[in-house]
Amino acid sequence: MRPLSSRLGPLRHSPVSTVNSLLVSQPPGLIRMHAGEPNVPPPPELIEGLQALVKEYGQRAFAYAPVLGLPELREAIAEDLRALGASVEASQVVVTPSSTTGIYSVLEALLEPGDEVVLTDPTFMMYRPIVESLGARVVWLPEELEDGFQPDPEALKELITPRTKALVLVNPDNPTGRLVAGERLRAIVEYAQDKGVYVVVDEAYRTLVYDGSYDFAWRHSQEAVIAVNTFSKDPGVPGLRIGYIYGPEDIIRALEVLGAHAHFGASSLSQLAILAYLRWPGRWGFRRSIVDLYRARRDAAVRALRRYVPSARFVEPPTGMYVFFDVGAKDSEALVKGLLERARVSLMPGSAFSERYKGALRLTFVTSEPQVIEEGVRRVGQYLASVGIG
Repeated sequence: MRPLSSRLGPLRHSPVSTVNSLLVSQPPGLIRMHAGEPNVPPPPELIEGLQALVKEYGQRAFAYAPVLGLPELREAIAEDLRALGASVEASQVVVTPSSTTGIYSVLEALLEPGDEVVLTDPTFMMYRPIVESLGARVVWLPEELEDGFQPDPEALKELITPRTKALVLVNPDNPTGRLVAGERLRAIVEYAQDKGVYVVVDEAYRTLVYDGSYDFAWRHSQEAVIAVNTFSKDPGVPGLRIGYIYGPEDIIRALEVLGAHAHFGASSLSQLAILAYLRWPGRWGFRRSIVDLYRARRDAAVRALRRYVPSARFVEPPTGMYVFFDVGAKDSEALVKGLLERARVSLMPGSAFSERYKGALRLTFVTSEPQVIEEGVRRVGQYLASVGIG
């Protein structure tokens, strides 16, 4: 057989696959704190609405959907965005089979070999391998823990070159939970637009804001901004594998061509489930209740870290599902393995997200009740002390 494509090289090693392989045989009493997978079931109205739509749509519920997504869903997404403060039309929306598919599709559509992409450090683990597998080069924009992991617009200006095609901004951020808003966000977007650089904004956690408010980058430019979204966090249905992108219409047309060859559209049945959710007037109250619930869990995680891991350096996250805390480990992947095998707690290593914070760990606080979160962090602190960290 001929060898596999060399483009797969950057994708072969993943800390996620490392953790998942260790989880194949789960130790008794395991506390799962590694994945941002909500443990709150979706509202029953979503299921009831889906049942009604399946009856209404008949065979269409099980047929191929248009590559861009069901027209009714694209309009419902646009209406939802407008209600939240982003002026988006249905023609600027494409539904994707998961936001991770959306991430790959956007970068595939934008990048040529030799292009440059600015990534923040830390950032979501998927971006670097994808950029490099497409033959482009990553340029790092460092973020400082002491500055709340905020990107510096002036530092960005030093990184943009004629080869720069895009800046990826995960906002709210995974893994740090930081939120970029106001003048800082405007300055970043406007400078990128002036330089002809796309701003790819990953908005997966934009409805999970505990302190402050979300600011759409789209408000600052409808020419430069491409936003990637998911329904895995709100309403919390990751198994349906539904996401969406909104952006300039020429980008949407390119994604339609790419989607027609790459994945042939998202599941009709999953799209109908999301349509039922977006048509449910009670979703606003449901979102508020989820934010209140996760805020209490975040507070429990922060209190526990301060009590059981007092040497940990972190920023209390105003958004999202995670706390990213630096413990100064020499090898965070080995530390995660030890925590799993000896302390029965699963976390993610900082090396999955950062070149600069490889000694950090990421825990999620959305998968368990506060008392379980506290016990998990207690185990972390106990294990760190046993290996001489902290």
